[in-house]
Amino acid sequence: MTTAAPSATAPPFPPKLRRAAVLAMLTACVFVVGTAEWVMVGLLPELSADLQRPLPITGSLVTWYALVVTVAGPLVTVGMLRLARRRALLVLLGVFVAGNLAAALAGSFGALVAARMLTALTHSTAFAVTVVIAVAMTPAAHRGRAIAVVTAGWNLATVLGAPLGTWLGDEFGWRTTFWAITALAALVFCAVAALVRPPAPQEAARPSGEVRAMLQPRVAMVLAIIVVAQAGLFTTYTYIAPLLRQVSGFTDSAVTTLLALFGLGAVMGNILGGRLADRAPWAGLGILLTALAGVLAAFTLTSEVRWAAAVTVLAIGVIAAALIPLLQDRALAAAPEAPTLVTAISASAFNLGVAAGSQLGGRALTTGLTLHDLPWVGALVAGAAMLLATAAARRSAATTVTT
Repeated sequence: MTTAAPSATAPPFPPKLRRAAVLAMLTACVFVVGTAEWVMVGLLPELSADLQRPLPITGSLVTWYALVVTVAGPLVTVGMLRLARRRALLVLLGVFVAGNLAAALAGSFGALVAARMLTALTHSTAFAVTVVIAVAMTPAAHRGRAIAVVTAGWNLATVLGAPLGTWLGDEFGWRTTFWAITALAALVFCAVAALVRPPAPQEAARPSGEVRAMLQPRVAMVLAIIVVAQAGLFTTYTYIAPLLRQVSGFTDSAVTTLLALFGLGAVMGNILGGRLADRAPWAGLGILLTALAGVLAAFTLTSEVRWAAAVTVLAIGVIAAALIPLLQDRALAAAPEAPTLVTAISASAFNLGVAAGSQLGGRALTTGLTLHDLPWVGALVAGAAMLLATAAARRSAATTVTT
């Protein structure tokens, strides 16, 4: 790996036990931020009824949040580059607490929209700073695994945080969910303040230097791989619940179980992706993208057999999660002089890929294709990502040889 190697004047790495505690806190940061994003989907019916707004209107809360994350996230990151990373993370968590507190107290739909947009401003940058802190405090041989540990917070948010937040909203009202997120974020803020030591002076970056580093062609290539890979995945995954019901014949409760199985696969995938990032990042990325294309293509057939569909859902979960640390590692390697900014922009690229895949799947259905056809459409897009990764790997190898 070539990412963010500490300079000769950097302090020694912290002891293993303390490093593990800090990584746990950074994972908790990602978990609470991810929960705040994903929980809104489950709260929409409750919000629609309580605020007396049509469901499509309340659904715009999800859209606006994603747009702010995608567009404003990198801008916020550039604005905070002069801050040392620990201080930046504390500022972001403070704003995050304020945003969720405002959501819990919102007296109107407009106030709730404003609160959600305020919260969304912290999303990409908070993720970027947690990843960069984790990488900076971890020996080079284990940095891929450190990225995997931190990004596991996203998976925990989807399989644990969002369902628990939805249950709280159903049982005690949607405001209770935001109160709970506010309280948890405040605890994380205190833990970060206590555990994360001030970084070395050189960790405060110069915005102009990070922006220039982002203009390299290799950075654009990695970001393109992220967008296309996520688009291939979400062309199918966006509609996986109705696909499992209508094509595979599963009941609603069985689909819930299968989505939990997807989450279990994601946990295993994080471990796999972290190890591949440490040992063979480009080869691992190519193998996983090839596997994603193959598994999605096979889903066209396996979706018709229940047990085979269940195995396929597990496999997709493993591959999808394993890709995250590998893609993030390649982004950091492409711009080692701009670790914070490239991580934030890669988070926007992930969101852009999700939106593109969802849109592509929806367009495919409106043009006459069926749910049964979506996996092979996603497979074609994933195959394009694999070709991009192959080209990027060859360019990287050629550059290494010539230097």
